[in-house]
Amino acid sequence: MTFSVAIHHDSDTDMRVDVAGCVLGAAAIDLQLLITEVILLERPDTLVINLHDVTALSIAGMHALLTGYATAIDYGTSYRVLHASGQARYVLRATGTLDMLADSDDLGALLLAVLARPVSGAPS
Repeated sequence: MTFSVAIHHDSDTDMRVDVAGCVLGAAAIDLQLLITEVILLERPDTLVINLHDVTALSIAGMHALLTGYATAIDYGTSYRVLHASGQARYVLRATGTLDMLADSDDLGALLLAVLARPVSGAPS
């Protein structure tokens, strides 16, 4: 399946990006650019990234979602990545980002994600 996105205005201030297909390679870069553009140009109060129809998500795709998260925080946009299933959910859970990406306003999830990361250079 190919990669596609659809951008929706759910209200005057809230937007949703529906992502479908394989978020791999160049598609991950395209997703990162699209999310960043939506945040910078549209300035939504809330941006929801809907992964319901994503069939594959690479680490580059996860990076695109994390870049969106950081950009949203910088620009005051609430950011939520929702409805990941199958392989996409596995990647987000395995990297410890599933709960963090679910709600940018949940600082507890961010703190848990940071604390769960292994510390490089730390003795075993």
